[in-house]
Amino acid sequence: MAERVTLFVYDLSQGMARNMSQSLVGRQIDAIYHTSVVVFGREFYYGQGIMSAIPGTTLHGQPMEQVNMGETEIPQEVFMEFMDEMRETYTAGAYHLLDNNCNNFTNDVCKFLVGKPIPSNITSLPADFLNTPFGQMMRPMIENMFGPSRHVPSVPFITDLSQLQSIVRQNAATVVYFTSATCPPCRIIAPVFDEIVLSKDKEIKGVKVDVGVAQAIGREYGIQSTPTFVFFLFGKESSRFSGADQAELRSCIDVLIYSTHPAHPHKRLDLVFYKSLPTIPALFQPPESADAVDAVFTKLKTFLPQENSLSEADMKQLDKIHLWLKKRITAKTDKSAEPTMVELGLLPYEKQFPLLDILRMLILHHRVAEVYAKDGNQTLIKMFNAVADNGYGASKPATLMTLRIACNSFSSPLLSTYILSSVARESTKQLLVNTLLSDVDQHRQTASSLAFNIGLKIGESRAKPLDTLTPSLSGDPLESLEADWNMECLSAIAEAINKEDSEEILYRLVASVAQFIHMEESYVGAHLMNALDLPKTLETKIQNKLVKRPEVTGLCREVQEMIRTAAAEYK
Repeated sequence: MAERVTLFVYDLSQGMARNMSQSLVGRQIDAIYHTSVVVFGREFYYGQGIMSAIPGTTLHGQPMEQVNMGETEIPQEVFMEFMDEMRETYTAGAYHLLDNNCNNFTNDVCKFLVGKPIPSNITSLPADFLNTPFGQMMRPMIENMFGPSRHVPSVPFITDLSQLQSIVRQNAATVVYFTSATCPPCRIIAPVFDEIVLSKDKEIKGVKVDVGVAQAIGREYGIQSTPTFVFFLFGKESSRFSGADQAELRSCIDVLIYSTHPAHPHKRLDLVFYKSLPTIPALFQPPESADAVDAVFTKLKTFLPQENSLSEADMKQLDKIHLWLKKRITAKTDKSAEPTMVELGLLPYEKQFPLLDILRMLILHHRVAEVYAKDGNQTLIKMFNAVADNGYGASKPATLMTLRIACNSFSSPLLSTYILSSVARESTKQLLVNTLLSDVDQHRQTASSLAFNIGLKIGESRAKPLDTLTPSLSGDPLESLEADWNMECLSAIAEAINKEDSEEILYRLVASVAQFIHMEESYVGAHLMNALDLPKTLETKIQNKLVKRPEVTGLCREVQEMIRTAAAEYK
């Protein structure tokens, strides 16, 4: 029987947002939204964890609006199982005013029940607020209280004349966008300006000025209309134009950048084989038969000590995981929420490989990956560290499964950024370094895949605007990998290339070097590879016919050229 789903919408400001937002933040905000979902006779909402009440009896009183979201055919018991899964994401400690709030919760619930999101004016409120001058001033305080926000910031607003003049003096290339809250063309060109400037943030400094708020700046620069763009080269105005002309904006910014930043030497190379490399990470997929899944769980249960067995709840969770993975293989799809892994700290390291194999399969699914990206217990970090702690005496199967988990982490943008964040990157590096020179072929093969995935992520971070990438949950962007961490990984990869005889492993390792050094701004990676004689090493591999396939030989030649041209520029 179909069940009606209703979204209760509250205004936490009690009308103050509608009356005061224009004067306070320079933009009309109708309400500070709090939402809940009413279904199966209860009102579900997120605050101190997931909570429920009789509809209309929460501390928020009566809703300002009730939105009919449609009807659901999902049984109540299935919905309650979904709520149990959601409690691991929407905990009291995980609440974030901008990223993980009541509206994110109701949006997930409505998509599960009726297959559609809640109204966009509610979910877009944090981004709308952050894109105001007041919102950008408040962002540091909010992030200090709740942690970094994943919302992409726009180019910052400046309200102080001396601050703007200082920015213009300190940057070789600066563009100032003069706008106003009442200017319709400004709203059209604003996202284009943000996209261009954020994509070129290493080459040009961009700021915004709302002349309605910062009138003194408008007078100082003689702004008569909005939008107006003023371009500065080495502290002096070089050009300006008014109007929402996207083509002219892009052209003026390109001219400004060309005047201050020479083209990267890699742009002059015809990198055919590099450009044909896979653009998706190397992953280790689940087995294709249900019998293989059964075998993993049978092996795990034989390792569980009888005197310290799992609780009944944990055994049920293991059975749920087992059934879900088998359904994925036989039906190729399953609409039920992905189950999360049981913690099995009672097993010694050498007997953990069946458990790790199960996690390797589960972590390919986005909701499981999200749980481990936000895991306060640092489960993945502990797994990675276990390989380093046990050294070359570590269990070979457990080490292999840990490497496969690390590779599969790259199936999720959020989780892959997490394992390269300041919280986890040292453990990730140690896992890579400790296995690249293993005497076990499978370890080296999988470690080379991990090196390739890391390089792919670094290459992605250079190819896209920094603020459009999935942010690290620690608040430390991938840009900070450009220093010692990169060099240590590259040194280990270069040593592995020198000692490796397998063409397939060499291909992945050389591809990872290419990703690490291609278009790097500082050239230090290429300079290091030149100092370690990697071009000569690759030539030896080619001459000794350890490298024979055209695509491998071609990539080696291109990496040699990348190193030589960038190393020459570095000098």
